[in-house]
Amino acid sequence: MKLDIIEIPKLFADLRMDAALLHDLSGILVDQESIRQWDRGDRWVEERLRFSFAHEIGHLKLHHALISAAQFRDIEDFKAWACDPQHYRKAEFQADEFAGRFLVPHDLLVEEYDNYVKAYEYADEAWRDIEGMREHIAKKIAPRFGVNHQVIETRFDRKRIWPAE
Repeated sequence: MKLDIIEIPKLFADLRMDAALLHDLSGILVDQESIRQWDRGDRWVEERLRFSFAHEIGHLKLHHALISAAQFRDIEDFKAWACDPQHYRKAEFQADEFAGRFLVPHDLLVEEYDNYVKAYEYADEAWRDIEGMREHIAKKIAPRFGVNHQVIETRFDRKRIWPAE
């Protein structure tokens, strides 16, 4: 994709962001400490960054024309635009959905889920009613996709595989 990856000190500490698309769409800013943690083998950070990168690529793919048309003068101009509720909520939802679909394809998720359904139904037909079972299954499935269990639970909801009650 020819995007520059630019490590920024304290991006997460200051802005609670792991990554952000550059206003000119030439690259992605990434929290320097998070990259170091990933390099040290911190699985949780790796999964979080994987989703963050997919999210930013979602912005690039879905909002490229909108961002390009705005012709931002600088990063501050871009931040003001991006934080405007009119743009922010819808764009963030769309980028999250893009990342979820990209990292956790529906067919593969259903296949993984079905494997657990068969095993658990054999043991107990009411297994879905056991408190914490949905999160437990999501944690079992998540490593297959390199994401954390919250991403799997969101996919369960959005694809109506196992909606939260």
